[in-house]
Amino acid sequence: MQNNKPWVDKITPENLPNEDLKMVALLLGLEAAIKLMCEIPGVNISIPKNATLPAKVLYIMEKYDGTKKSRLKLAQECDLSEGYIYRIARKRSINQNPTK
Repeated sequence: MQNNKPWVDKITPENLPNEDLKMVALLLGLEAAIKLMCEIPGVNISIPKNATLPAKVLYIMEKYDGTKKSRLKLAQECDLSEGYIYRIARKRSINQNPTK
């Protein structure tokens, strides 16, 4: 790892201080975990369960063509229910046609 701190080479996944950093190392690599520890020590990072929902809604609104096949495919791709896909599409159509 390129770092100007000589002790960084002694950090291993096994000696990371907590399970959160071990998870970061597993998912993103040890280098990412070390960078977080060195650059933002003491910062607590919380990732909301629905953090990806706004991007999924935009994707669904762009890709949904009104068919059941499309709903099923999008539900699988976005890890959402078919009914939720339908509600998103219905809300979009109501917003586009406010007279209805």
